[in-house]
Amino acid sequence: MFDPKTYGIEIESILTAHNEGNRLMPLAPSGPLAGAGLRKLRKNSNLDLFGERVIAAEDFADCVRSALFLYLSDLDRSHAISQNIPTATGSFLHGIMHRQEPDFSNSKYWFRRVGGHEVFLPLREGALTMLAGKAGESGSAAADLHRQIASLANWDPFWFVDQCEQARRTDGDLDQRLREIQRIEWQLLFDYCYHKAIGDD
Repeated sequence: MFDPKTYGIEIESILTAHNEGNRLMPLAPSGPLAGAGLRKLRKNSNLDLFGERVIAAEDFADCVRSALFLYLSDLDRSHAISQNIPTATGSFLHGIMHRQEPDFSNSKYWFRRVGGHEVFLPLREGALTMLAGKAGESGSAAADLHRQIASLANWDPFWFVDQCEQARRTDGDLDQRLREIQRIEWQLLFDYCYHKAIGDD
């Protein structure tokens, strides 16, 4: 379970202003999510966000900030940060941002720069578990997505980009299931970045 309390008072207050880190972000947001959480994030520095926690890795602290802007659909601010983080995780965030833009070919370019990532294995497992619980729903895309993911030895971010592109051209519940996978992706990546930032890995 994703728990905002894990990340300190400032981050908790930003997340709890918008569904406690459980928001189903749009696959292609139309604009930033207005509200207290975004106003606070825009004002806060990395030091403000981490409060009493000592930042051990500034690049991962920047990743935390970029990820929070992604959560609140402020793609421009997320992009301004992630494009200056020359790591696999920075490229991961950059790839998500372009996927949501949506600029699918650019997203794939940045995912090629990610290579493998530690989040991919738990993301594959989390997606399979979530979809298995929904696969029995009539007319659901869950069973098909589950079958496709299960057929892959590893998580394939390029496949996921293709699915997000397909969802823009089709009706049905594909969009909903992909948004649920995207939520798992965001929660896992955010948690990874936060613990790396404080040296708790």
